Amino acid sequence: MEALGLNAQQVITNIIGFLIFWWLMGKYAWKPILKFMDERRDELSNNFRKIEQEKTDLDKLRQQYQNQIATIDEEASRRISEAIKNGQSAARQIEEDARARAQAILAKARMDTERITEEARLSLKNFVINVGVEAGRKAAMGVLDETTHRKLVERYVEEMTNVR
Repeated sequence: MEALGLNAQQVITNIIGFLIFWWLMGKYAWKPILKFMDERRDELSNNFRKIEQEKTDLDKLRQQYQNQIATIDEEASRRISEAIKNGQSAARQIEEDARARAQAILAKARMDTERITEEARLSLKNFVINVGVEAGRKAAMGVLDETTHRKLVERYVEEMTNVR
C-alpha cells in the first residue's frame, strides 16, 4: 500500500470512521429521513387518491348537472308548447265568441231593419190614407162620410201596396 502512497493506519481509521458514521447515520439520521420520506410518499399517494376520487365525484356531479339541465330544457320546451297550444286555443275561442257576437248583432240588425221597414210602411200607409181621406173630403164635399171614405182608401192602398 505504501507503493500506492496509502498509509494503512490512515485507511483503517477512515474505514472505522466511515463505519461509525454509517452506524450513527443509520441510527439517528436514515431512519427518521426514511420514515419522513415514507410518510411523505404515503401522504402524496393519499392526496393523489383523493384527487382521483374528487375528479370522479366531479365527473358524476357534472353528469348529474347535465341531466338536470336536459330535464329542465325538456320541461321548458313542454311548457312552451303547452303555452302555445293554450294561446292558440284561446285565440280560437275568442274568434268563435266574436263570430257568435257578430251573428247576434246581424240578426238583431235584420230584425230592427224589418221592424223599421214595417213601421215605415205603416206610416206611409196611414199618410196615404190620411191624404186620400182629406182629398176625398174636399172632392166629395160631404157625399161620403169619413168612415166609409177611409175604408175605401185603405182598401185601395192595400191593393196597391200589398201591405196588410
